[in-house]
Amino acid sequence: MSKQDPPKAVRIDNWNYQGNWSRQRSGVPLLGIFLIAFGLFLAADQLFREARIGASAFFLALGAALIIKGLRDHSDVSLYVGIFVAALALSDLLSGIGLIHGGGWGTLFLGIGVIAIALLRSTSGRHWGWAFAIGVLLALWGGSEVAAANLNFPADRLVGPLLLVLLGVYIVSRRTGDNG
Repeated sequence: MSKQDPPKAVRIDNWNYQGNWSRQRSGVPLLGIFLIAFGLFLAADQLFREARIGASAFFLALGAALIIKGLRDHSDVSLYVGIFVAALALSDLLSGIGLIHGGGWGTLFLGIGVIAIALLRSTSGRHWGWAFAIGVLLALWGGSEVAAANLNFPADRLVGPLLLVLLGVYIVSRRTGDNG
């Protein structure tokens, strides 16, 4: 060390005797989320004697816990997995107790959930285009199946042509917007 270089101070935080850096855990412990969801499952099982309804309630609670964790920790993976689990469990639960009939409800709920995530991401300044588009497609697909099953209207046969029209409108508006 030359006379011109002053001594340098080094600060070491979070070091233990094994030489490993300890890391602080952020977020909700997964065991706690599991215990909350499992307790809700057991409570639902006491209220509803049918195992399918209890299992649907359990997975709905698990999906809700993942959504809450994703919102709190800003985790896209937790949000999307939570929406997926909650949408399918909600569809199963509502059909199990007789509130909804027919197919397509899970896809409709999933589409609505993905649209909600896209809109939530847009409030934080993040890009939301692809998620919103996928959510709209899922909602259209599920909604057409629901309409076909409940209204005796062949809406499910109109989804393909409707998607082609929407794609054409997108391409035409994009071309027109580039020239103007």
